[in-house]
This record gives sequence, structure tokens and C-alpha cells, in this order.
Amino acid sequence: MADSRPSFTDLSATPADRPVYVVGAGPGGLAVAYALRARGVRAVVLEKSDRVGASWRRHYDRLRLHTTRRLSALPGLAMPRRFGRWVARDDVVRYLEKYAEHHELEIVTGVEVFRVEKAADGAGWLLHASGGRELTGAAVVVATGHNHTPRLPEWPGAEGYEGELLHASSYRNPKPYEGRDVLVVGVGNTGAEIAVDLVAGGASRVRLAVRTAPHIVRRSTAGWAAQYTGIVVRRLPVRLVDRLARPLARLSTPDLSAHGLPRPEAGLYSRVR
Repeated sequence: MADSRPSFTDLSATPADRPVYVVGAGPGGLAVAYALRARGVRAVVLEKSDRVGASWRRHYDRLRLHTTRRLSALPGLAMPRRFGRWVARDDVVRYLEKYAEHHELEIVTGVEVFRVEKAADGAGWLLHASGGRELTGAAVVVATGHNHTPRLPEWPGAEGYEGELLHASSYRNPKPYEGRDVLVVGVGNTGAEIAVDLVAGGASRVRLAVRTAPHIVRRSTAGWAAQYTGIVVRRLPVRLVDRLARPLARLSTPDLSAHGLPRPEAGLYSRVR
């Protein structure tokens, strides 16, 4: 992928007045910085890695958004049509780079924030960051991501397991697992997509461990994205949507009970609400 990184501002250029500090240069952090800048508020984004969108760069190769391109863009800049309807990982990264450049966001890379506390004068916040930096801002927005830190369950006996045990965040592509027996724990978007990737990549056997039978919804049906349906029905009563969704699910998704995935008893909308 071509390197199209925007030019970043060094901390030494920060003036004496107190900006709003945004911690994290992912989609959330960049969008907040744009919104503040659009309202005349100086925002400085602090990013511990060397580029924007660091988490996206580490995702598995096959990843594509499960939301449409038009509804996945950040405020103030549409995603290019050439990205297609379901945007690939590398195109998301390109978009984030372009977003930072287009809006001339003030981003400082290589700075990790360890602690945030009230400023001594009570008029702002003090950030303790890498390199012994102490930065005082009028406000602080933490945009490091809800799923920022991978977590592996503490399974009994895991310490004696002789196979390979890894979190989905460490998975890149199926090549290392060609001809191997793989168990994928969890059947959310990530688990299901990795399982498909492993099968296509030549794993000898791929099994899914599922605690609670999920609702499996097609990304789109007859060209209509499931995301649009979610938007249309969100103001309707939960019970009504559950009743409407039941026959539609049977028409769009085959019965997978023979494969260990029975249809869930709880209604579709009841589960997501």
C-alpha cells in the first residue's frame, strides 16, 4: 500500500493556550477533531503509534466493513465510490489518511498518554504522556476504542495446551493454518469471517464453538443491505419487529440445525436491543 501519510504537527509547535486533546487517531478521534475544528475549537490529536488508523492496519487481511460505504463515512468527507459497497481494510486506512489530510487535522504521533487528572488550577486537565510530557488541555476526549485491548479467557488447562492459541486480533490470513485443524471460538462478524477465510485457505477442518445460538443475518438480500433494515425499524416496537423478522429469516437463511446451529428462540430485535 502506498504511503500517503499527512504531515503531522510536533508538540513543540503547540501554543500556550489550552487546546482540547483527543487521545487516539482512529475513526472516532479523527471525527471528534474535525467536529471541534469546524466549530472553531483547537483540537490536538495524540496518537501513540506512528500513523493514523493504527488499529485498522493490524486487522486481518480479508476484512471488509459490514456496513455500506455510504453509511460508513465520517462527517465531512464521503468515501470514494471506487472503494465499492463493502469497503476493504486497506481502503479504510487510505480513507482515514485522506480524512486527516483533507481537514488539516493537528495530529501528533508517537505520544502515549498514561494518565489524565484535573489540572492544579482546576481549569482544565493534565495529561501525563510518554517522554515525560505533561500537557494541559481545556478538555480531553478519550478515543482509544471500546475493543482496544485484546482479551483471552482464562480457560482451565490452557497453560498445558500444546497447540497454538491466539486472539483474533493476532490473525492475519489462513496461510499458516493450511492443512491444520482449527477451532474458532465465537461466531460474531470476526469469528465467522475468519472461519470462512480458513476454509477457503485450505485448513483441513474448521469448527466453531458457539455459546448461544446467534441470529445469522445476510449482509444484503436482493441488493438491500441489512443495515438499512435496522435503520428503518429502529423506532418500531420490539415485539412487532421480532414477528416480522421470523418469516424473513427463514426465507433468507437455511436451517443450520444439522450443523449445530439451531434457530435462536429469542427474537432478532430483542437480542440486538
